Amino acid sequence: MCKLRAAIAEIGEQMVSCDRMCEGVARMPKKGILPRCLILEGDGGTAGPGVIVCGLNPGAGAGAQAKRQREYYLANGAGYSAEVNFWEIEQKGYPYYEKLRKLVRALKITGPILWTDTVKCQKWDKAKRFTQSRFRATVHRCAARHLHRELAACPADWIAIGVGRDAFATLSLLCPGRFVLGVPHCMGQYDAPRNFAGLFGKHDKDELRRRFVKKFQDARDEEPAGLLWLSAKG
Repeated sequence: MCKLRAAIAEIGEQMVSCDRMCEGVARMPKKGILPRCLILEGDGGTAGPGVIVCGLNPGAGAGAQAKRQREYYLANGAGYSAEVNFWEIEQKGYPYYEKLRKLVRALKITGPILWTDTVKCQKWDKAKRFTQSRFRATVHRCAARHLHRELAACPADWIAIGVGRDAFATLSLLCPGRFVLGVPHCMGQYDAPRNFAGLFGKHDKDELRRRFVKKFQDARDEEPAGLLWLSAKG
């Protein structure tokens, strides 16, 4: 675990210092807008294999939280350690992480979680949708520079979860030796929120419906390096 944490920290430092100006995304270090969303949660005492949870890219930050984030980065060196610290202080309990953490634990995955994105910079235009098909070169370049190395650093028995169809599609190509699970975006971005929420019971929102647990378990048993899209919609 110490070796993995060191590898992720090294990738994180290189991620933050990336000087590429890619299409469709914003990177403005002097304003505290940095490449981000690479966090290894858990330690050596966490039991069992872990999981890689990957979204598409950070959303364009707005409001008081985004302002606090930018100010914290600038006040604390605008480096990878500042990103990790801010995540621990403020972002760890955000709905995005809480909902996906609930899914991970409901699937009986008890080990560490690597939180990441295929693209590390936030989208440039708040009014326009960032998609893999629209900005294919940006996704390809960023995934090759960062995500590919993250996946290589993680143990072979960790599964990968793609949050949204674009992240699922990217992981399905980058992880030929892993089981890759895809789920709708838990915050309703580009997916109806009910497609993720519907995976859980009506009366117990923390309980993943048995048929989805079984579908996941059966798919892994049948093909340990297979693919599965899991959605209440189908």
